[in-house]
Amino acid sequence: MRFVRSYGVGFVLLTLMTSASRTHAQQNPKLTTVNYGNIVITATNWPFLIAEQEGMFQKEGIDFKRVIGGNTTATTQALVAGSTDFAQMNLVNLLGANSAGADLIVVAGDATVPIYTLIVHPSIKSYADLKGKRLAVTGPTDPLNYVLARMLAANGLTPADYEMIGLGGAPQRLAAVQKGGVAGALVNQPSDFIALASGFSSLGLSTDYVDNFQYTITGARRDWAQKNKSLVVRFLRAYVRACEFFYEPKNKEPVVRVLAERTKAEREEAEKTYALYMQTKKTIPRDGGVNVQGARRVAENWREFGLQKMPPPVDSIIDLSYLAEARK
Repeated sequence: MRFVRSYGVGFVLLTLMTSASRTHAQQNPKLTTVNYGNIVITATNWPFLIAEQEGMFQKEGIDFKRVIGGNTTATTQALVAGSTDFAQMNLVNLLGANSAGADLIVVAGDATVPIYTLIVHPSIKSYADLKGKRLAVTGPTDPLNYVLARMLAANGLTPADYEMIGLGGAPQRLAAVQKGGVAGALVNQPSDFIALASGFSSLGLSTDYVDNFQYTITGARRDWAQKNKSLVVRFLRAYVRACEFFYEPKNKEPVVRVLAERTKAEREEAEKTYALYMQTKKTIPRDGGVNVQGARRVAENWREFGLQKMPPPVDSIIDLSYLAEARK
């Protein structure tokens, strides 16, 4: 297995703010702006989409602004630079940033065990057909590489049998499969359902091969969090309430609706995604928490994730005191 240069979006960021949030902020000048670094808008952002739709951030006195980075490297860089207050990032990037001198902490979970579908070109009928082919990934240090490698190994392929090419986020990876530039890629919801409906094939789900994992987290700068404890707690309180809202069956209608609206998905695709998430119950944390054992597994296997040197002890960068306060 070898990597070709990653063509991510780097520092190019696009700030998106919902009209509802903007209007509310104008009506209530007491709201405090929070800039949240978001990779891309997919089902893994469900609690944040819910919190916006249901006014949970506003109830906590927060004017929530989403900053789209396009990939986890960009959201990590923006957080380190102070362009955002919180960021969705994978745990590997946080560990790598701290190894390079940053002081970021995990304040809450995000996606625990990610649900990704291995979408392949229609010409691919089995894992054996991937031998000698190229597969799209985000970049050389993305945790999905660990997941993908285990899916391939479980089906008889060794690292020498394929080539991983770093192309960026799920939209870029899927586009590469659609154009025939690569044979396959891990794609999340609802894009995978859209791809399947358009004639592409699936070789399985990531959750069939990997468990006890911590994929993405909500990160913050340690010094900023300490200076803004009340704001951090309020932000996380809205997040926790949104996670609880997601798992309450009576809320299915607004939960499905917000995903369809914000991801531009068809209602059927949003409902399939909801059914999948409710079936596995592995991805969105029920209380916003972190799978500490899963996080330790990531840190212990740092070499497999492409990190150049051993990261600091993972327990030293997980600070769940803010989350504990938010849950009260």
